Amino acid sequence: MAKVGILYICTGKYTVFWPDFYRTFREKFLPESDKTFFVFTDAPSIEGDGAPDVRRIYQKALDWPYSSLLRFKMFAGQAAELEKMDYLFFANANLVCREVVTEAEFLPRADRGERLLVVQQPGFWDKKPIFYSNDRNPKCRAYIPYNCGRDYVSGGLNGGTAAAFLAMSRELDRRTDADLADGQMALWHDESHLNRYIAEQDPASYRLLTPAYWYPEGWDLPFAQKILVRDKSKWIDMAAVKGAKPRLNAVQRKWDAFRQNWLPWVWLARDTLLGRHL
Repeated sequence: MAKVGILYICTGKYTVFWPDFYRTFREKFLPESDKTFFVFTDAPSIEGDGAPDVRRIYQKALDWPYSSLLRFKMFAGQAAELEKMDYLFFANANLVCREVVTEAEFLPRADRGERLLVVQQPGFWDKKPIFYSNDRNPKCRAYIPYNCGRDYVSGGLNGGTAAAFLAMSRELDRRTDADLADGQMALWHDESHLNRYIAEQDPASYRLLTPAYWYPEGWDLPFAQKILVRDKSKWIDMAAVKGAKPRLNAVQRKWDAFRQNWLPWVWLARDTLLGRHL
């Protein structure tokens, strides 16, 4: 029986999601495995305290976006305990396991050389790489030129063998610290760093799953809802957490549409002619 560590961060108001996450993932996620939930939280108590499958790790609440950006540091800091697992998976706080997710459909397949597990970001599963929301800043260590990259994956559900996941966590922690020292902040924080790391890997080394395992609440996608991403705004005042998004006027909206849909072709030509690479 495989020993699986599930890494979960719920500080501040995010503790509201833990009970349903714990109940559904304990019941339906990798049912043939020996699961341990490593919960990084500042809550004095959580559901499951004292249970053999729950280990509460104190983590103070960080201001946005450091609560997301620094998650690899949290994981690397617990390496001595986490490396006892066979597999490690990080899961966002607001996930609910809707259907049984078996080991055969989810775990990296060692016989194919897979060590990591990533899930397609549902906003980009059917788009060309030039339209991915990668970090395009050459000064940032999450940078991906327009002529590079294969897949765009979600930062909210990923993992792999314990050795591979911890190696990735240590490297991305190092890159994040180096960026901050240089005054750089990745576009989508941990997700941007994860996508750069995956772009560097041999595609045979990771298992790529569809958005069935990262299905946003209220979306209409041609996939089963295996793992649902609950709408945080129904539970938390997200403007208070991340700040309110600025409203765009008509001109700004048109420019934003042009920037997203047409400019990437120009940048692709530029990066190809310049021979840019990872």
